[in-house]
Amino acid sequence: MLEMTEDELQEKLVRVLETQNALIVIDDIWRERDWDRIKHVFLPRKGWKVILTSRNEGVALHADPKCVTFKLDYLTCEDSWNLFKRIAFPMKDTTEYKVDEEMEEMGKKMIEHCGGLPLALKVLGGLLAAQYTLREWKRFSDRNISSVFHVLCLSFDELPIYLKHCFLYLAHFPEDYAINVEKLSYYWAVEGISRPRYYDGANIRDVADGYIEELVKRNMVISERDVMTSRFETCQLHDTMREVCLYKAKEENFLQVVQGTSTANSYSPCKSRRLAVHWPDKTFNVEEVANASLITLLFIMSEEWKATSLFLGRHKLIRVLDLSSVKFERGKLPSSIGNLIHLRYLSLYEAHVTHLPYSMRNLKQLLYLNLYVHTTGETYMPNFLKEMRELTYLYLPREIHKKVKIELGNLVNLETLKNFSTEHGSVSDLQGMTRLRALSIYIRGKGCTIETLSSSLNKIPHLENLIIDNKFYAPTNDAEEGFVLDCVHLRQLKLEIYMPRLPDKKHFPSHLTTISLIACRLTEDPMLILEKLVHLKEVYLGARSFSGRRMVCSRGGFPQLHKLKLWRLDELEEWIVEEDSMPLLHILSIRATIHYFFRGSEY
Repeated sequence: MLEMTEDELQEKLVRVLETQNALIVIDDIWRERDWDRIKHVFLPRKGWKVILTSRNEGVALHADPKCVTFKLDYLTCEDSWNLFKRIAFPMKDTTEYKVDEEMEEMGKKMIEHCGGLPLALKVLGGLLAAQYTLREWKRFSDRNISSVFHVLCLSFDELPIYLKHCFLYLAHFPEDYAINVEKLSYYWAVEGISRPRYYDGANIRDVADGYIEELVKRNMVISERDVMTSRFETCQLHDTMREVCLYKAKEENFLQVVQGTSTANSYSPCKSRRLAVHWPDKTFNVEEVANASLITLLFIMSEEWKATSLFLGRHKLIRVLDLSSVKFERGKLPSSIGNLIHLRYLSLYEAHVTHLPYSMRNLKQLLYLNLYVHTTGETYMPNFLKEMRELTYLYLPREIHKKVKIELGNLVNLETLKNFSTEHGSVSDLQGMTRLRALSIYIRGKGCTIETLSSSLNKIPHLENLIIDNKFYAPTNDAEEGFVLDCVHLRQLKLEIYMPRLPDKKHFPSHLTTISLIACRLTEDPMLILEKLVHLKEVYLGARSFSGRRMVCSRGGFPQLHKLKLWRLDELEEWIVEEDSMPLLHILSIRATIHYFFRGSEY
């Protein structure tokens, strides 16, 4: 058989398999093209079952899109040791064989580097199987433990170039750090690592979710999804895979990470154009590390650090600047920020800032701007946002100075707009934002009604997430009570508005999955409408959302509901839940005094 060509071997295998039933296990197929080379041998046939294993889930789905996939979890400490022991000790089948206690102790320490990864454990065990003494194990541990990582590095080497850069970017973050995927998507985008495909409807976040999906399938990242939206919420690296990531990032001079709690002379100036600073303290001086050609600078867990104007003025090539939680002297962001004309990402999330300079009008290349600053009062900001026509993400401050007016009509590329207030801007500015996916709006003053807001929202075709807060306003006539929302793609809706009755079912988006109602003062039972929205998975009725005394959940209602929260419904006395209502309910949270509860149902 060793002398056969590949074609001859495949032909012989087909002849053998034709004559019998078989369970075929094809182990460790790395790439789709590897499967394509052999797939004609394993065509669907009665009497055959095929099990295919791979580090890349995409290979299995390529082989059979309808296949059943089974994803292995990381091994526990006990299972890791058992797997390692079976491979590392050649006399494992001998009943009188006993592992030396010191060797066992050292072996258990070494397998900690494998992080429960079967592949790493197998490689380590195989390398140690030929080492028979503790002395040899020590010598091997000191010199060759990196061979485990070399095997894991094959996963990285097989990545397409765009995924390599995506993966290396994760080295910016500390160990066990839950990385916000929304922020990560913009880090990637502004550096050109990922590019939105507007021609097929994908935006920056869609593309990033696709890349995370690919890395998850290759077992290179761990992820958490939002249960309601199915989007990736956070991702992080397993400890062992993070070491691979750091190793490759250093090898390719992709980035440098410094611990800000170190002394200034304990690290060398950054040679890379990307720098991540973890936990900077009050004495940390970024000038000791950063070079003038930096393009990315991230401060992580930076609550104790105070920035300087010198630092902002020097690094004029920066594209990505994350100053989350950073403190600024007298709460003023230095005007030198306006010199960073190449900036495409700027985050001041929870930064200690009360004044934003007019020089920010120069930041015309920004895609992402987070101004949700930490302040106990109002934030003063000039009307510079209208100059930032490339913005796709904008998070406005909690409270803006009353005299400030902002114009957003030019921002037609926005996909996310948070904390927009009609006190400072016109709701008509929203009508041109046809790419908007997420919007939170606060209706203040007398310049906007629910009717005019509805009209503007209905011109935004792709809206998926909407928050409306109008709790300080009550309509003066019945004509203003109506609320019609025809955003067909809407998935999540939060309303904190005066609304004595809900609109008819036909006026609700058909695919709504989450709804929160607060301070609506509904006089009619909301369940009569909500239970007919068949895709609802989560319902929250907050304080003063319902002023009635009786509420009924009918038979067959809420077929997909997973979570229900009733909070401070002070006037509610009776809640009737009929049999077969809410069959999938998993979480029920109640803070209300209800005299009659679950009548007609056994829960």
